[in-house]
Amino acid sequence: MRTAKAKGLAVGAATTVAAGALAVGPAAAPAVADPAVKVTTPAAGASAKVAGSVLVQWSNTTGKEVDVWLSVRTPSGSHDRLSLVAPKAGSKKAGEALATLPTVPPGTTYTVEVATQDGGESDVSGPLSLIG
Repeated sequence: MRTAKAKGLAVGAATTVAAGALAVGPAAAPAVADPAVKVTTPAAGASAKVAGSVLVQWSNTTGKEVDVWLSVRTPSGSHDRLSLVAPKAGSKKAGEALATLPTVPPGTTYTVEVATQDGGESDVSGPLSLIG
């Protein structure tokens, strides 16, 4: 009796696999992985004072040390680093730093970038307004 059950399971499993292979329809979309480094704070539209400080929080699944940069959005949509505002900010899965901002002109095109020190992974916050 045990042999019959085992054979029945094997046949059922093979039938399920064969039916799945014959199924016709749209393929399932590949899962989108979370980024290895993700800025969670400041939120897009946040503001801070020029030469003040801003709380920066992130997730980091790389296990690598990260730096925090003040960047500015360029007209082409890329980001140029202006100042290292929190060097060697940690390698834990969740991190935060109180970043001291440099003296820069007030504006709405600033961002915060968290990047692994080797430059392999990074993320940029949404727009950050710096006020005088």
